[in-house]
Amino acid sequence: MIQLLGSQTSPSGAAIRTETSLQLEEALEGMDPVDQEVLALRHFEELTNSEVAEVLGIGQNAASMRYVRALDRLKGVLANLPEFGN
Repeated sequence: MIQLLGSQTSPSGAAIRTETSLQLEEALEGMDPVDQEVLALRHFEELTNSEVAEVLGIGQNAASMRYVRALDRLKGVLANLPEFGN
């Protein structure tokens, strides 16, 4: 989760970072498992689109579409959270 957040060093910044991280984690947990997996493979495992396609046993175009759709869904979920929505 931390990779998706910027660094903050003050005590209040650290508290905000922790809260934001928890909100991000909750948002991800509330998503479809396929979306979670695609985002985890791309962002946390740092796999390429080709590697994600291979892991999921799907074509490269399908992996790319799943990734874009998962990002859109995550953006929609995060827009409803105070720390992310504007």
